[in-house]
Amino acid sequence: MRGVLRIAPYRRLLAAYTLNELAWSLASLALSYLIYRRTGSALGSAAFFLCTQFVPALIAPLVVARLDRLHSGRILPLLYPLEGAAYLLLALTARRAPIPLVLLVVTVDGVIALTARSLARAAATTVTSAVGLLREGNALANSLFTVCFMAGPALGGVVVFAGGTTAALLVVAGLFAVITVVLASARNLPESDAATGPGVGRLRAAVAHAREVPMVRTLLTVQAALLVFFTISIPVEVVYAQRTLHAGDAGYGILLSAWGGGAVAGSTVYARWHRLPARALIGLGSALLAAGFIVMAAAPSLLIGVIGAAIAGMGNGIEAVASRTALQELVDPEWMALMMSFHGSLSQAMPGLGILLGGAIAASASPRAALALAGAGALVMTVAGWVALRPRRARPPRPHIERPAHRGAGSTH
Repeated sequence: MRGVLRIAPYRRLLAAYTLNELAWSLASLALSYLIYRRTGSALGSAAFFLCTQFVPALIAPLVVARLDRLHSGRILPLLYPLEGAAYLLLALTARRAPIPLVLLVVTVDGVIALTARSLARAAATTVTSAVGLLREGNALANSLFTVCFMAGPALGGVVVFAGGTTAALLVVAGLFAVITVVLASARNLPESDAATGPGVGRLRAAVAHAREVPMVRTLLTVQAALLVFFTISIPVEVVYAQRTLHAGDAGYGILLSAWGGGAVAGSTVYARWHRLPARALIGLGSALLAAGFIVMAAAPSLLIGVIGAAIAGMGNGIEAVASRTALQELVDPEWMALMMSFHGSLSQAMPGLGILLGGAIAASASPRAALALAGAGALVMTVAGWVALRPRRARPPRPHIERPAHRGAGSTH
């Protein structure tokens, strides 16, 4: 890992990536709490999820198609201060502004966030691939992401408790100001390899490229299906802890902590074994997720359920970074930012289907049934992915056969 840290542009991008994920986690907790408190309804929370993740997932690829041809050293220092300005506006007005206006600002910020994340990942891919350290760079970024994923909500809870949601949003705006300074003072950020052309046309061409390259198409399809099964557990775990295992709020907290601890362990496993074939890492991660859900579905006690959550979290920590790395290794630089936006959009859009499915099964049957379906579906996709991602042998060229020239009626020697 020390080798990749010697790359000055990567260090700046890594710092921006880490602070961005910390800010996002903190802001998500603060805004979800604010909107729920103002609306007093689960519909408000659902609207927040749609505006911060689902809708941006549909819009961001088109924005990336318009911006990915620009130099990363110019466009990234412009996008992050826009996010900071959005959170500053929310900090000053969210307590009084109409909820639809708050949700509109959240949606715009979500589009900017996914766009910036896609362009930053493409830039990091460029600088690490140039020296053969893509996997090392992704392993380090994934480890820091996992830490921020756990620390962000905890930090957000402390800040919200101590100073309220306004203070939390001001902290987020401050973090984006720091990111802006980090990137604005960076040197040697990579230039874009994307071709010029209308944004809509480039987006269509990128979709066609993803369809025409078999391994890219397979990776995106497998990841989309896995995300549905992986996220079935999200609305189920609280009911599972309280009603199935009779462990109360404390049990739910322990389950979430076990998942987070497993994710940290998974990121460590990936960092150690990142040189394994991508197919093996993706298969290992998804198999662990399947096993974890099955253990949770059958768990007779909280202890066994916690073990299952830790196993599933470990799989999550391996599979997510392995699938993204495999995609980066396949895609040409011209399409990198757009493919990163497709991957990010899937990561934000597909969980909605998994959450709806998990909630419906838990309500109509039981939390165990929902977790069992998640495990079975993940297991099926593990096998399907292992088969679909097998190396393809190039067909040998057909031997050239000399054929005599056709002699017509007027032919001569």
